[in-house]
Amino acid sequence: MAKPPTHVDEEPFFLSNMGADILNLYGAEFAYLARQGHEIGNHSNNHKHLTSLSENNLRKEVIDFANEIQQVLNSYGADVNITSNALPFSANSEQVSKVVNERHFINRSSWGNGRHNWDEEPRWTDMDSRAWYSWPNAEEDLLKALDTAAYIGDFTSSNPWYNPVKSPAWVVLLNHGVSYMGENHITPEAMRNAFKHAVENNMWVAPFSTVGAYYRAHFTLDAAQAVAEGNDKYTVTWEMPHKDMPKSIPMKVKLTPQFIEETFGQDDSIVLEQDGNTIYPDENGVFTIEFASQQVTIRKASKSANMKPYSVLSIKKQVSLAPNENITYTLMDMKGNRLGETNGFEVPAHQPKGAYIIRAAAPGFAPVTRKVFR
Repeated sequence: MAKPPTHVDEEPFFLSNMGADILNLYGAEFAYLARQGHEIGNHSNNHKHLTSLSENNLRKEVIDFANEIQQVLNSYGADVNITSNALPFSANSEQVSKVVNERHFINRSSWGNGRHNWDEEPRWTDMDSRAWYSWPNAEEDLLKALDTAAYIGDFTSSNPWYNPVKSPAWVVLLNHGVSYMGENHITPEAMRNAFKHAVENNMWVAPFSTVGAYYRAHFTLDAAQAVAEGNDKYTVTWEMPHKDMPKSIPMKVKLTPQFIEETFGQDDSIVLEQDGNTIYPDENGVFTIEFASQQVTIRKASKSANMKPYSVLSIKKQVSLAPNENITYTLMDMKGNRLGETNGFEVPAHQPKGAYIIRAAAPGFAPVTRKVFR
């Protein structure tokens, strides 16, 4: 079973030219956002009602513009991969969904509560979202929506017109801009309060395609079968559910006790292998694998293996038991380029604001990596 992480990640920006060649005018700025780790998505070339267009014009508005976004932003040094689309005016149809699906694995709509249950596969070409509108009590309603998605409260009598509240769920939030002015633009304070409240609810806050890819991938991974290769080795393979998925989809995976017992007996020293690397579980038995690799091997840990489960807690415990052994923290940019050593999981003040990766390592332990922000 694949399980999601819990943390705050970057934000998505869906781009449209709005009939004014905005992409070329502000390409450098959009590329800067992408280099900071933010998602860049497609919102069509001219922001028209897509349902009123012919299929040929739809392709120009959606597919051609997605390719143009990638080309322009990559020319400014950003490694952009357009995988998601947001419908202008949330106007959808079978033809619109068909064309969008040719180039994007997920398509955002709206008009509902935006909740999506973990084990119920949604319609990926029409993902509902909970839209922000500037009406009285808007912020209170938004926070309540986050509580509902986190399943905090009493929902025994709830009976909404669809998608009844019965468990924690994904929730997609939509707004058309962050500003103190303008109708239906969320204020910076309201946005910060929403993030803070989501974190307090122990929710994972991440861009649309990041969560969407994790959500979609888990249906594929949960259905994958382990094939025996000898007595103590099993291989699991799967296919990407869509050709336009993110290049990397890290997933949290936990093997069921029943599988371990039936496959390996009572031995709980299980490791995974992927792309030539051995993956060790954390102290809760959770492995982090790369879904885009499309294969993983499950086996018993070698008796001679000297690598222990990787977790920050394990590393700190090892250092406390052997003070002469030090943790090394290496700072890297989002592309994995080494920027030097740092003190703990903190970005030095002299570094520009943005997203970074810090790798912690100690002798005898597999390394830990974290995405951090300054």
